[in-house]
Amino acid sequence: MPRPEGRSPAIVRPTRRGGIVVEVTHMTNTAGIHIRLATAVDARSIAEIGVLGWQAAYRGIFPDAFLDGLSIDARETAWRMMLENDEAGDAPAWLAGRNGSAIGFLASGPLRDGDVPRPAAEIYAIYVVPDSWRSGAGKALLGAAIDHWKTRGATTLVLWVLEANDRGRAFYEAMGWRADGRRQQIDLGGFTATEVRYRVRL
Repeated sequence: MPRPEGRSPAIVRPTRRGGIVVEVTHMTNTAGIHIRLATAVDARSIAEIGVLGWQAAYRGIFPDAFLDGLSIDARETAWRMMLENDEAGDAPAWLAGRNGSAIGFLASGPLRDGDVPRPAAEIYAIYVVPDSWRSGAGKALLGAAIDHWKTRGATTLVLWVLEANDRGRAFYEAMGWRADGRRQQIDLGGFTATEVRYRVRL
């Protein structure tokens, strides 16, 4: 589990050029990003981040009319219900914040695919607002999820990403995830898209 918000211990190591690099835990980084478990009161923030993330990441992949018509209110209702119903903590979500504002989230839970050896879990969604891309928020969110599922005994994490989402796939690959050859078609109401599955060993 991630530590409570606050200043995290840092590891200082020398560089080849004589300077230092300060490495911090998943709770924060040099940009002041903090990760905490999400609750039902965060549903609006998660919905807003999700819509902004879809509209930025999938522009040119999905039709503009579809992206422009995404409803924050509908997503807020859905996220509130999911978070309220997860009393056992089987499907934890995390929120990334910076300077008091929510800038990203990650949702996870039990693995839905039957062909992946257990124990394993799944990342259902991870989005960061566009103006915080490359801030370290996505890496910190993934780190929190990995730490959590390790403590729950999982040895593998999987996620599905749009095949055409080159930016997202490059991010996961930089984090050590690899495509495992599985593909699937998803129906988004009037059009379909192809997803590919990625895995990482914990």
